Amino acid sequence: MEAKLVVFWITLTLLLYIPRLFITRQFNKKIYYKSIPPSNILKWETYWILTTVPALASFSSLLYYPLDNSQLHIVPICLILLSSGSILAYASSIKSIVASFCVIYIPLIIHYFSSENKDAIILGIFYIFVVIMFITYALSLNRTLIENIKLKLDHENHSLQDPLTRLWNRRGLYLHLNKIIPRAIRNKETFGIILLDVDLFKKYNDTHGHNAGDDALINVAACIEKEGRDEDLIIRYGGEEFLAVIPDTTINDLINITERIFKSIRSNTNVTVSAGLALHSPDINFNQLVKLADDALYEAKHAGRDQFKVASK
Repeated sequence: MEAKLVVFWITLTLLLYIPRLFITRQFNKKIYYKSIPPSNILKWETYWILTTVPALASFSSLLYYPLDNSQLHIVPICLILLSSGSILAYASSIKSIVASFCVIYIPLIIHYFSSENKDAIILGIFYIFVVIMFITYALSLNRTLIENIKLKLDHENHSLQDPLTRLWNRRGLYLHLNKIIPRAIRNKETFGIILLDVDLFKKYNDTHGHNAGDDALINVAACIEKEGRDEDLIIRYGGEEFLAVIPDTTINDLINITERIFKSIRSNTNVTVSAGLALHSPDINFNQLVKLADDALYEAKHAGRDQFKVASK
C-alpha cells in the first residue's frame, strides 16, 4: 500500500512539474529574443506562480501520506533543500518567494504542530525560525538582483541608445535586425526603410547655434517616432541622419508613413528633411538596401530638398 502511494505521489508531482517546465522554457525563449515588453512581465510572473504552486504543494503533500514516521524523516530535509533552491530560482520575484515558501513550509510546520510528540513541536518552532531566516535572506537577495538587473539594463540602454534623441543607435539597429530580418524571411513578409536627412543642417547650426541644432534634431526624432508604428524601428543613423525600419509593409504603406512624417516635421519644427525610400527583396542584403535608400535620398536632395524619392529597384 505504501509503495503504491509513493508511486502515485511521484507520478503526480512529475506531471504537475510539466506546465512549470513549459512556462519556464517559453519565458526564457521570449527573454532571449527580447519579445516580452515590461508591461507583460507581471502576467508571466502570474503564470510562473500558478504552475509552480501546485507542483510544490504536491511535493509537500507527502507529509500527510500514511507512511511510517521513520520514513518521513527524509521529507523535511528534501523540503529544506527545495526551499533553498527556490531562493535562487525565485529571488527576482517577491510574490514567487512568498508563494513557494508558504506552500513548502506551512504544511511542514502544521504537520509538526499537529503532532502530540513534544520533539515534533520543538521541530515546528525550529522550522518557524528557519522560515524567517530564509525569507529574510531571499528578500535581501531579491533587492540585490533587482538592483543588478536595473544597472545592467541601464548600461545596455546607454550603449544602444543615442544620448541626445534617445533613439536607438547603429549598434541598437543591428541588434534588432537579428530579429526583424529572420522574422520577415520566416513569415515571407517584406520590410522597408526610410532614410532621412535634415536639409542644410550645417548652415542651420552656423546660423542658430549648436544648442538650437540639438533641439532641432530632438524635435525631428520626436516627429518620426510619433508618426511611426509601434513595431517600427527608429534609428539615429548619423549626425543629422535618421533611419526608420518598417516591418511587414508595402511601398504604399512606406510612402504614407513618410508623408505623415514630412507633414509633422513641417508643422512642428523650423527645419526640413529629405528622404529616400527602399523596399527589401530577397536578392539584396541590408547594407545594399541602405545604399538604395541613400541613392534615392541623394536624388531628393538634388531635386530641391524637402521631398522624398523611392529607390528605383
